[in-house]
Amino acid sequence: MKKIIEWAPVVRDAEGWYRHPDMPEFDEDQEEEYRAWLAAQGLDTTYASLESEDDKHPAHIAYFDQAGTDVSDWNPAPPAGDGWFTLSIHDSEDGPYWVWGRREQAPQ
Repeated sequence: MKKIIEWAPVVRDAEGWYRHPDMPEFDEDQEEEYRAWLAAQGLDTTYASLESEDDKHPAHIAYFDQAGTDVSDWNPAPPAGDGWFTLSIHDSEDGPYWVWGRREQAPQ
């Protein structure tokens, strides 16, 4: 394992997307590698889906109704509890996801 990931400021790109600078890039077909990386980091994760937002939310309208790619207006509330930090705001086959992680155990 390389660097232990920790909180970093979320600096979103012009369309609102983000990937933590210490997080490797995983394709959707790399689920096993992603899960292994999370386990090695000792991270628990949770997420928010833009699809779950009210269909009147500006980002929901822009993305799903107008086929746009800008999710800058989307800022879901972080999960309850301490230690959560943003891992990514990324697109998927099911639409945009905001992924948080927090250390639940010592990294392996």
